[in-house]
Order: sequence, then C-alpha cells, then structure tokens
Amino acid sequence: MTRHATSYFDNEGTEDAYAVHRALQETMQALVGIIRVESELLEAKERLAELAERASKCAVEGNLQFNPGWHLALDLESMLAVSNCTTLSAIERRESRGGHTRDDYPGFRPEFENVNMITRLVDGEYVVAQEPKPQMPDELARLFEEGAH
Repeated sequence: MTRHATSYFDNEGTEDAYAVHRALQETMQALVGIIRVESELLEAKERLAELAERASKCAVEGNLQFNPGWHLALDLESMLAVSNCTTLSAIERRESRGGHTRDDYPGFRPEFENVNMITRLVDGEYVVAQEPKPQMPDELARLFEEGAH
C-alpha cells in the first residue's frame, strides 16, 4: 500500500493530477449531470477509461509533507471509481426515479422498483448487477406509513 501511494513520486509520467481532475469534473458535469441520456453516458464511459489511463501516468514533485498534488493524484483513483460506478449504473437504469433522471426514459419502470444497481470491480473491470433491495425494517416502514397520513 505504501509503495503504491509513493509511486507517484517515482512515476516518469507526464500527466498533471490537476489537469486530469479538471477533465474528470468537466466530463461528469457535461455528460453525467442532472439530466442524462444514453449517448452521453456512453461517451462518459469512454472518457473515463481515457482519464484512468492518464491518471496512471500522473507524476508528482516535492516531498511527503503537505503535498496537495500528491494527495490529488491519490484521490483520483477513488474519484474515477465513483465516477465509473455512477455512470455504469445510470446506463443500466433505464428509467427516471428520484434524483436519477433519464431524458430518454422519462417514466418509472416497475422492474426497477425493487432493485439496486450494484457495481463491483471484477478482474479489473466494473460490472453492474441488479440486486433485490433488502426488505425495509418494520419499524422504518411504520414511520413511512405514519408520515403518509
């Protein structure tokens, strides 16, 4: 773990973590924003793969003490993971529900009502699976019922 974390100091790559971070922000804002469509989500998926490649080539200078560039290079791994999970789950969920809005699928679809999209990293690839939602605990269900009346 330590070896991986400090590898950015030895990396002979030419990518700047700040530039990759900015490109990631722009990609997610433009293509995986509030209103989503499949063509943009698929484009985001491609860009995320390119950004992961760029992130692997990030190099940092300086030392281990207070080094924001190094911290950002480390954080990019997690940011890319979350971005991939969000994008791939949004591609799979072909409906609009709650905070997830698909312009190309404007309504609810009953087959998605009782499933969660679960994204896992399997052999270096992100895989999305629909898994049944766990049953709501009785005490929580009662609170929802009480709030509805």
